[in-house]
Amino acid sequence: MNQYELLGLEMGLDENGLVAGKVTGALTRELSGFFDLYLMKLNTNKVIAQKRGGNVYTCFLPPLPSKAGVKDLGRKLMRKLLKTTIPSTCTLSVTYACQAKCVHCSASLNMAKKGKELNTEEFKKVIDQAIELGVVNITLTGGEPLLRKDIFELIKHVNPDEANCMMFTNGEYLTEKNCQKLAEAGLFAAMVSLDSADPKIHDDYRKIPGLFDKALKGIERAKKAGILVGISTYATREEYHDGSFEKLLNIGKDIGIHEIVVFDPVPTGKLINEIDMILTEEEKEEIAKLTNEFRLKPGYPGVITQAWINGPKGSGCFAGNEQFYMTSYGDICPCDFTPLSFGNVREDSLETIWNRMLSHPAYSAKCNHCRMQDLEFRKKYIDTIPEDSFFPYPVYSQSCLLNS
Repeated sequence: MNQYELLGLEMGLDENGLVAGKVTGALTRELSGFFDLYLMKLNTNKVIAQKRGGNVYTCFLPPLPSKAGVKDLGRKLMRKLLKTTIPSTCTLSVTYACQAKCVHCSASLNMAKKGKELNTEEFKKVIDQAIELGVVNITLTGGEPLLRKDIFELIKHVNPDEANCMMFTNGEYLTEKNCQKLAEAGLFAAMVSLDSADPKIHDDYRKIPGLFDKALKGIERAKKAGILVGISTYATREEYHDGSFEKLLNIGKDIGIHEIVVFDPVPTGKLINEIDMILTEEEKEEIAKLTNEFRLKPGYPGVITQAWINGPKGSGCFAGNEQFYMTSYGDICPCDFTPLSFGNVREDSLETIWNRMLSHPAYSAKCNHCRMQDLEFRKKYIDTIPEDSFFPYPVYSQSCLLNS
């Protein structure tokens, strides 16, 4: 070991398949306790798959102890020691083209801008800058990502030793040929949107007859190609109370997916003014309890719910802390639900925009709940956006400055 090395990690899987290791370097004394506690908690979690030489605990983070996974753990240790806010995830909208016309589309306001989408080289530059910033999970979204012609080239550009590349899709274009090309390009995981356990409700929401069945077939093809597959859905008040949440979990179990991600209803996109959809704290608590019940059941996929992980008992709001979002036109926002832009990658470096975001009063400190569900945050930064504005709205415009 180099005597001047500040931080080193030695990691592997033991004979029981658990992650084991130790901290080396000059910071051993300061970080060993945190590292040991982290491994102890990590090894209580469900392993949803094994890939790239390590255990996968969620599709949103690299396997441990893969190279990208060790990089992520080093990121966590440096955040702990130096109190630096290093992002783990960037969500990049590669296109706003989409064959669906979802009644709840969260990207619809951004689509209205009708800007020029970043070209291949511009996207690759963003990917490189994101990895340099510390990102270990690059999530491609849209619109429908598979409608972008260079999507396989963009996926291939993500070095798997540095970061995972995953994708959100409505599933219609997960053909056998596309799944094979996605696997060859290095796609780590695909999250397929299912809005309901009822095929008719799902198809009605997305305005495509038969899409539910097409999505299930796409999931099977992606699994066969060796891609990790999850379901992305929403826990509306009605669907939680009528048992649809549990029905969808059982569908996931039956078709053998790896993970289910359940978002809260967030007033954004087409539904930006529908604040009545925000769940009560009691409803979120019930969903969190259900999450913990199902995520440990044998045979069930991993379960992540926004009500649990982004709440006070979880990790809090990821926006402008663990993640950021980029529109197809290069605008950088705290997350894909927050229609506030802190700059454009065609004008500033990603690092400059990230640091600008961290210096803003709304994002200079960690928040223990989703800001877009916080009525005070919305009153200050969302409700004041002029009606004739294009989204995402520049956060340093006059109306936002008046409320900062």
